[in-house]
Amino acid sequence: MKTGVILLCSFSLFLFPLFAFSYSEEIINIPKFSQPPKIDGMLDNPLWEEQALKIEDFLQYTPKEKGKPTQKTVAYIGYDQKNIYLAFRCYESDPKKIRATITNRDNIFDDDWIVVFLDTFNEKRRAFSFMINPLGIQMDLIRMEEGGNNNMDASWDTVFYSDGKIDEQGYTVEMAIPFKSIRFPDKENNVWNLFLGRNISRNGEVITWPAVSLKIPGLLCQGKEIMIRGEIEKGKNFELMPIFTSLKTKGEKIDPGPGLNFKWGISSDLTMDLTLNPDFSHIEADAPQIDVNQRFALYYPEKRPFFLEGMEIFRFPEIEMVYTRRIIDPLGGAKLTGKVGRFTYGLLSAYDVNPTESLWEVHNGAGTRDDNALFNIFRVKADVLKESYIGFCLADKEIDGTYNRVVGMDGQLKYKNRLFFSFQAIASKTRFEEEETGIVPALYADLMYFSKHVGAGLWWESLHPDFEASSGFVNRVDYRSFGSYTFFNIYPEKQYLNQVRFSFNAGRRLTYFEDTITDEWIRADVHIRFTEFSNLNVSFGNSMERYEGIDFNKNYISINGETNLIGWLPLGIYFSTGHSIYYDPDDPYRGWSNAYGLYFNLKPSKRLQMAVNFSKQTFWKKRGGEQVFDFNVVRQRTTYQISKTLSLRTIVDYNHFYKEIYGSFLVSWILKPGTLFFLGVDNNLLRGESGKYAQTGYSVFLKFSYWWRI
Repeated sequence: MKTGVILLCSFSLFLFPLFAFSYSEEIINIPKFSQPPKIDGMLDNPLWEEQALKIEDFLQYTPKEKGKPTQKTVAYIGYDQKNIYLAFRCYESDPKKIRATITNRDNIFDDDWIVVFLDTFNEKRRAFSFMINPLGIQMDLIRMEEGGNNNMDASWDTVFYSDGKIDEQGYTVEMAIPFKSIRFPDKENNVWNLFLGRNISRNGEVITWPAVSLKIPGLLCQGKEIMIRGEIEKGKNFELMPIFTSLKTKGEKIDPGPGLNFKWGISSDLTMDLTLNPDFSHIEADAPQIDVNQRFALYYPEKRPFFLEGMEIFRFPEIEMVYTRRIIDPLGGAKLTGKVGRFTYGLLSAYDVNPTESLWEVHNGAGTRDDNALFNIFRVKADVLKESYIGFCLADKEIDGTYNRVVGMDGQLKYKNRLFFSFQAIASKTRFEEEETGIVPALYADLMYFSKHVGAGLWWESLHPDFEASSGFVNRVDYRSFGSYTFFNIYPEKQYLNQVRFSFNAGRRLTYFEDTITDEWIRADVHIRFTEFSNLNVSFGNSMERYEGIDFNKNYISINGETNLIGWLPLGIYFSTGHSIYYDPDDPYRGWSNAYGLYFNLKPSKRLQMAVNFSKQTFWKKRGGEQVFDFNVVRQRTTYQISKTLSLRTIVDYNHFYKEIYGSFLVSWILKPGTLFFLGVDNNLLRGESGKYAQTGYSVFLKFSYWWRI
């Protein structure tokens, strides 16, 4: 025993220098403004030139690493007690080619834009992100960089101010970000991590400050440290959001629904949210998915504002312990989120009056029990070593004597931007009616090596047959699986050919106890990145899947890609063909399937957008044989932006398989996040045996809310 402890301590002492912290050689002081600039998109205030920090040394991220930009960019930064201010002069040799739409918030990704990443805790892993197009339209996101993976979550919303103008030299944008809109350490002098970027859509060019090396997987760890000195508004405030909704459905009386959201900024780094009778209705229905012949439940993203706030804290390396769509119809909820010192906290409680026990029922929002459910979820993450963390989570769901309790640890460790180790170790205990499980485990580990041109990794995952996560998304248990992957990168650094990647992965899945092989696979991919946002991927796969005691061998090829090089027509495609299983428990067999997907967004003017999303799957008993089913779904979404705050939207979903048509019309007025008015009409039609469509239901929906900051 003593020998083992000595070896463990020696190993830890050996590893510690490898993961030691590093500090920036230079911290940039941000100047304090003598007075606030007017945010009107025009850089005519002498404050910018006379008092702001001026940044001009932008370099290319793509297509050529650290290459000279084709267009010049100048950025200005300053602050006062209430806000941090940024302005950009974006020169353009041909201003007519600037891409800018007047659209609703969070819908500017295909435009030209500037982006600001504010890593206020200097973690090098998470940042508040602010994007502005040349007309001042906003997009705000949370950027996450953990375990070698980069993720941009556009569900986060906050209040900030911006405007932009196009002129004969290009365009200018100004923005003011209130300190009370973001979180940061509760101390007098703050060291933040800053990263700036600009997208020039017409030639697929992205430029950044500071310069970025492709040898490092991530942007935040390559940012610049800045100092905000002195007293600034700490964000100790109260926010009140009264909500009123009203719903009228066919055959039912009008159902009014007053509600209230309350937010308390306990400090600049800790926030409490309370909600009573919250409005969790979807302004936009879930996009239709192909749900025929599916072995496992489909995943539908969360859209409800209360749950989206601070949900980046509840992310995990692989096994999803928290999936808030499991909370169907909460009467009320409470959430505490923030970061104090090295520790990031999240506590979520909700009382669900319409719970469900099945992932299959999540999309329909219809519970299967008469009892109510209480959810309590606690999450904490501790910063360790350099740009790494160790986390803990406890999730508990209680329904009148029935319960599911899940506890686990996870972490992501990083060494010199080359080695990444991610892990989860979880245990669950479940009682349902008279049956009770023991404490059963679920494990995951992934070790990856990364360099600019070569990378490789090994992973392991296992879930006990009795493991359950009623607050999460786990749609398969009773297996042990392992695999490996590798990739090779080539960087031609051409204007329309940035990168070519070859990757391979292989794996095997066995039953948890019996060592029966249930799945084997090997896949090869060729990924071609033409520009940062235009790419093509070709995959070849060979696999074996065991279903109902039968081994089915399968081969397939798939092609998918997307491009925004045509400014008025961003589009994406998907095609897959190969063997597929017909999941009939009594008579399964191997057939042949083709799957197709097409997405495009036609923009005939700066205010009008017409998007179409088409999915199709056809299944035959064998290639060229009898057709079993042909599933087609189409979504058409048209929006017209009357002004920056007022818009009209229509959605038409057509499901050929179920002979259903869904239509929606919505009038939206959004002054800022939380202050808004919606009026919508939904209509559902079903095709009968006569071949004619008849109305099966309709609804009229109204929502109004107002966000007070006290």
